[in-house]
Amino acid sequence: MKKRSLKIYIIGVALLIPTLLFIGALQIKGAKEKYCLAQTHLQFPFDEPMDGDKWDFYSNCYNQLTWSDAGKILLGSRSEELKKAQRIAKLNATMTKNPNKDSQQYKQARQEFCLLTARSSEDREKAVTNIQKFLGKPDVPVNFVCSRFNSLPDDKGTDYFSPASEYYEAMGFSFTVDPNTNYIVEVGEATRRWGYNDDGTRWSDPMPEYDYTARYTTAQEIRPVAEKFMRDNQDILGVDITQMTYEFEGTKPGNFFVRWIDYKHPYTKEYEMCGDVDRSLEGAYKQENGAWCAPIKETHYPLVSLTITQGGQVIVYNNDGWEIEKL
Repeated sequence: MKKRSLKIYIIGVALLIPTLLFIGALQIKGAKEKYCLAQTHLQFPFDEPMDGDKWDFYSNCYNQLTWSDAGKILLGSRSEELKKAQRIAKLNATMTKNPNKDSQQYKQARQEFCLLTARSSEDREKAVTNIQKFLGKPDVPVNFVCSRFNSLPDDKGTDYFSPASEYYEAMGFSFTVDPNTNYIVEVGEATRRWGYNDDGTRWSDPMPEYDYTARYTTAQEIRPVAEKFMRDNQDILGVDITQMTYEFEGTKPGNFFVRWIDYKHPYTKEYEMCGDVDRSLEGAYKQENGAWCAPIKETHYPLVSLTITQGGQVIVYNNDGWEIEKL
């Protein structure tokens, strides 16, 4: 009797294992399909037919996603990534269907999208502290606005999981931050929102407070002010001006324009231009539509620039070389 029971048990196990493997394979296949469908809808509208480039994107995702990764998605270690991708896709669809940026639907979707795709608030704390130091006000409120994203390899869409830059606002100024370093790379006046009240009167966001006290009137006077600002804030800007060449660019009523250029580290930008191009350029060719095109190669130098008021306040900052990691 015992031998018979053991035999039945062995047969049952033998039948159960293939069944479990088959069910597991179906679940992993389903996880791959869900994940790649979510990734596809991050790049293409929901209502666009699943063919052409959209189908190619989905197929490439499915074929390249390993069973190991699919298992992680299924079992939990990457399940949050799947949920996040699905939600981002839905928010993108909502904003596409409601292109009016003043509509409540767009604003709500945009706000959730920006927070969902952002670094954690803990990771952004250093950026906030740097902005407060730039303004010279350690307790001023700093608002995170949104992020900008790089393209996926081979321009196959947008990488919503790795912000390329972040945007903040404080005291009427806008700030661009490199999330990899938390360095401030650009500062200017924030976009001022406006509208009409119920009684027909117009409202608008307040302008930044500018200091135009006549403390400095010459190029010679403003240089040490600019250099001190850059030295004192090297830790939040990530720029060492001792390795660069100072240049005075000029003035407009109340403002001075200065910059530093790194002539030691030139970089090249290559692109193709069509239309009004020099046909004698190397590589120039004529398209079927008759337009002439040519590859263009330009040499640039990393630079940083400031706009400083006559009161000594820095109101515009731009690090032109931060994305090429030359500074």
